[in-house]
Amino acid sequence: MTHHTTTAMATAAEDRRLALSIAGLMRIGTVIASALLVVGATIAYLQPGLTATILLACGCSLLVLLPVIRLVMMAGHFVRLTDKGFVVITLTVLALVVAGGVVGMAL
Repeated sequence: MTHHTTTAMATAAEDRRLALSIAGLMRIGTVIASALLVVGATIAYLQPGLTATILLACGCSLLVLLPVIRLVMMAGHFVRLTDKGFVVITLTVLALVVAGGVVGMAL
């Protein structure tokens, strides 16, 4: 087995671990966000108030932050692999997402 083959196999294993980590994060995050939204909506229906608003805001915020966390995880992975091209692409997408959020909040 050559050095290139060994490196490619290690990279494939790391890619697989990252994919599994991201999938788990997205799954768990979505379940938590959904639970927050359901509980918040139920409380808002039964007894509107600050608690319901906070739960709904947390659920929505988590749903928005999950893709951002995914991008950060991917950027870290590409940095570890020293894949400069994908680091630049991932950080550019992350910057665009953050800029869009900032502009959206300002409107």
